[in-house]
Amino acid sequence: MMQRATEVLAEGHPDDGMDCLHHVYDHVLDGFSARLTPEQAEFMGKMPGVKGLHPDVPVQLATTRSTEFLGLASASGRLWADGKSGEDMIIGVIDSGIWPERLSFDDLSLGPIPARWNGVCEVGTSFTVSNCNRKIIGARFIFAGREADIGRPIEDGVEDYKSPRDMVGHGTHCASTAAGMHVARAVSPTGLAEGTAAGTAPKARIAVYKALWGPEGVGSTADLIKAIDWAVADGVDVISYSVSGSTGEYFTQDYLMNIAMYNAVKRGIFFSVSAGNEGPAPGTVAHVAPWVTTVAATTQDRDIDTNVELGDGTVLKGRSDYDGTALAEQVPLVFGGDIAVSALYADNATFCERDTIDESKAVGKIVLCFQDDVERNRTIPAGAVGFVSAKAVGEDLSVLHVDFPYTIVGNKAGQTMVSYVRSTAAPTATIRGAKTVLGVTPAPKVAGFSNRGPHTFPQAQWLKPDIGAPGVDILAAGIKNERWAFMTGTSMACPHVSGIGALIKASHPTWSPAAIKSAMMTSASIADNTRNIITLEESGETGTFFDFGAGLMRPERANDPGLIYDMGTTDYLNFLCALQYTPEEIKLFEPNGYACPAAARVEDVNLPSMVATFTRSTLPGASVTFNRVVTNVGAPDSVYTANVIAPAYFDVAVQPATITFSAAAPTQSFTLTVSPNATAPVPAGVAHAHGVVQWTDGPVLDPGETGDVALLFNAARAVDIRITSQRKSAPKHRVHEFCGHLSDRCVEFTYECRVALVANKESRVRVQIPTGSIYRVGT
Repeated sequence: MMQRATEVLAEGHPDDGMDCLHHVYDHVLDGFSARLTPEQAEFMGKMPGVKGLHPDVPVQLATTRSTEFLGLASASGRLWADGKSGEDMIIGVIDSGIWPERLSFDDLSLGPIPARWNGVCEVGTSFTVSNCNRKIIGARFIFAGREADIGRPIEDGVEDYKSPRDMVGHGTHCASTAAGMHVARAVSPTGLAEGTAAGTAPKARIAVYKALWGPEGVGSTADLIKAIDWAVADGVDVISYSVSGSTGEYFTQDYLMNIAMYNAVKRGIFFSVSAGNEGPAPGTVAHVAPWVTTVAATTQDRDIDTNVELGDGTVLKGRSDYDGTALAEQVPLVFGGDIAVSALYADNATFCERDTIDESKAVGKIVLCFQDDVERNRTIPAGAVGFVSAKAVGEDLSVLHVDFPYTIVGNKAGQTMVSYVRSTAAPTATIRGAKTVLGVTPAPKVAGFSNRGPHTFPQAQWLKPDIGAPGVDILAAGIKNERWAFMTGTSMACPHVSGIGALIKASHPTWSPAAIKSAMMTSASIADNTRNIITLEESGETGTFFDFGAGLMRPERANDPGLIYDMGTTDYLNFLCALQYTPEEIKLFEPNGYACPAAARVEDVNLPSMVATFTRSTLPGASVTFNRVVTNVGAPDSVYTANVIAPAYFDVAVQPATITFSAAAPTQSFTLTVSPNATAPVPAGVAHAHGVVQWTDGPVLDPGETGDVALLFNAARAVDIRITSQRKSAPKHRVHEFCGHLSDRCVEFTYECRVALVANKESRVRVQIPTGSIYRVGT
C-alpha cells in the first residue's frame, strides 16, 4: 500500500533522505506509521482497507524513603518475600533511556535471564552489548517518528545519544524507582536524604525502550506505540509509562495510544501510567482508559527543608539542595517588584524577568521574586548573593538544584516576605542549608502539580486517577556525574506502582492486570499519618477520590486483598459499547469485531470504584444502580458483610448485604444503588460527595456496643488478633492486656496482640466500642 502511494505521488516530491515508512505494528495495532505529504495522506485515506489516518502527536515525559513510607521495608512486611522481590518479572520502561553503570542496575545477585525473554540489546552511541546484563536484559531505541516531527535528524551526541543511553536522566530515575537493586548509603550530591535506595521491585529485570528524546524528553506517538509493540513481543510483564497524555476527550488525541495499551493489557501486561503534571485544576487527569492504572503523585513523610530566616527571627519553610555555606548570617533582602528599572516594568520585575530589574540595587543582596506557570525569561539578577523564588499560587515545593544560594517557598511565605520587606527599614534574611527531615506530618498530601479528576469525557464517568504513590523529591539513580538525583512528578509516582504491580504479579501469577489494580485500589489508604483524610498540598484542604484516586497504595495489604473486582476483554469491550462506539470503531480494538449487548452501561463495568452522576433537575426521586461481581482470593469458605459509609446527602443500599463464598463458588454478585436523601437535599454549590463500601469477613460491632469475639481452633497455636477502628481519633483504651502496638501508617488504627490459644477452647477478646466508631474484628 505504501509503495503504491509513493509511486503515484512521487513526481514533484523527491526523496530527502528520510525514509517515509517508519514503523509497522504487529501486536498492539493493525497498521503502520509513515511520513506523508498532504497529497499522499489524501490518496491513502481513500484506499480500500484503510480504516483511518491519524496525525502523529508529540508527547513529553511527565528512592531512599518511599519504599519504607509505603510499608515495603517494614520488619513485618511479606510482599518482598512473597514476590521474590520481583526477580522473575520483567518491567518494560518506556522513557528516555538508561545510564547502565549505576549500582541500581548491578546484576551480581540475580539468576539467569527468564527463558521467555525475546528481546534484544541494541547498540548505538556510547552503548554496547556489555551495557546489558542480567538486570538490564534488553534495550531498544526508537526515533523515526521524532525525527519526522522535527523535520531533521537528531544531533547524535549533542541533542541526545542515538542509543538506549539516557541524556536527561528521566528514564534512569524511573527505572531505578521501579526496579533498582538495594544500594546502601545512597545520598544526594549535597548530602541529603541518605539511606538505602531500592526500587519497589528490586530484583525485577528491566527492559529499556527509549522513545523520548532531547533535553525536554519529547517523543512521537508513532515511536511510543512502537515501543509498546516491541515490549509486548519481547515478553514484558509490566509496562511503566511515565509519559504525558491528552486531558481532553478520551477517544480523540489518545485514541491510537489507548488501542495500543488495550492490546498490551489484553495479553496480560500490567500497564501503569502517570496522571500528568498540569494540576491542580479539576478535569486535568490524563490516561483515563479503564484498562490502565493511572497514578497520582503524593508527598511522603520526608522533607528537604532549606528555610529562609528573616531579620526579625521569622523562619519560613523553603526547599532546595543549597548547602548553606555561601551566605553570611544575615544579608540585605529586596523584592524584585520594588527594584524594577521603571514603574512600567514592576509587574515583570515581580517575576525577575530578564532586563526588568535594576541590577545595581540587587548587588550583595538576596532577591525575592515570584514564579508562575507562564513561560517567562526569568533570571537571577547579576550581583545578587542569594535568590528566593516564591510560588505565585499554591504551597507545593520540590527540590531544584541551582549552583547558587537558592530556595523556593510557598505563596504564603512569599507574601510574608513582601510584607516584611515593605514594612522594615533595613530588611535582611539568610537561607539556611538544606536538612533532611523525617516523620513529617501530615503525610501524604496530594502533590500540587498532580492532575485531578473528574475526567472530561462527556458521556459517562468513572474514577480517575486510580491510585496515589509518592512523587515528590524522589531520590533515585542519576546520570553522568550525579550518582543520585532528586526528581519530582507523577512520572516518579508511576514507577512505584509499576514495581509493586510486578511484585503482586509474581506473588499471584494467575491474576489479571485488572485483578492487580483492584487489589491496589481496594486496599489503599485515604488517611494520612495524622489519621485525617489526605489533604491537598496546594491549599491544605481535604482531598477527595478525584484527587488521590482510591488513596495511597499499601502494597502489603494489596497482596492479600480478600476480594477483587476482576475484568477481562469482554468487560472492556462492553465499556466501549456503553460509550456508544460503533462496530467499525470497536474493530480497531478487536479486528474480528464484537457484538454489543442490548443495554451496555458504564455502571455495570466491573471496576473497583463507582461514580454516580446526577443533574439537579433529576435529583428528586432519581437513583443510579451499579452491578458488580467480586471474586474471593482469600480463604475459600468466607462470609463477607457490606459496611457502607454513605456520601453526604445520599443513601446507599447494597443487595445482598452479606455474601458467602466457597471453593465451589468463588465469585458472587451484588448491586449497589445510590439515591438522593429525601430529608437532606444537596445544597447549592455542592458538586460531588464521596463514600465508601467495605466488604469485611469479620464480625462487626455496632457503635456503643460491648461485644465478645469467640475464636475456636482445632490445634494449639499462637495467632494474631487485630481489632481495627475507622475512627478519626485513636481509642483511649487498650483493647486487651496483651495488646498495645498502634500502627500509625494505616487508614485504620490497628491493635495487634499475640495470644496463646488452647486446642478446642474458646478465647475471647472483649472490646468496648466507643460511640461514633465502626470496628472490624478478625483474625
